[in-house]
Amino acid sequence: MMLEYAEYIGITAFSASGFYIAKRNNLDILGIYIVSFLTALGGGLMRDIIIDRAPITFTQTIPAATVALIVTALLLLRHQYQHDIDNKPTFVFIDAVGMSSFAISGALLAIENNFNLAGTMILAFTTAIGGGILRDILINQVPYVLKGGFYGVIAVGVGMLLYLLEKINLINTITIMILFTLAIIVRMYAYHKKWNLPRI
Repeated sequence: MMLEYAEYIGITAFSASGFYIAKRNNLDILGIYIVSFLTALGGGLMRDIIIDRAPITFTQTIPAATVALIVTALLLLRHQYQHDIDNKPTFVFIDAVGMSSFAISGALLAIENNFNLAGTMILAFTTAIGGGILRDILINQVPYVLKGGFYGVIAVGVGMLLYLLEKINLINTITIMILFTLAIIVRMYAYHKKWNLPRI
């Protein structure tokens, strides 16, 4: 149940995130839908391939339907709230929600499949960041995770902490909600303080 909640929160948030990126790049309606689908479902697709299961995007209707519904709603709302929809902190918050949710769902699936610590961190990272990487490649940009400060670090940290919580039998709804909230707070604080990893 916790895995499903994390999955659909991530899909919802990244649908909106993909929409914002598509609009900033002046894509047409088809481009908006394609970029939004890649952002919301790409990481989960890569994750499912890694764990050798049929991607839920291909076997369940709800994930794709959720993306279509969110993007359609945002297209309609944009005509009424043009001045608010591209607000930078709003985008960063929505993106942080998606990243945190998908990092958690990736880590939980890794734990279910008996991955070790490295595997859990990698699957959390791939699930959280994979869709954004595919999106940025499609629109011919350097993937944000390679230049965006603590974004990827937080996803890896979520995977590590969930693995450690599993080892001491402390994975439950409360600890997952605390970790989810903490990841968002750290992401927003890093954005506010303009934290970046060292560059050569």
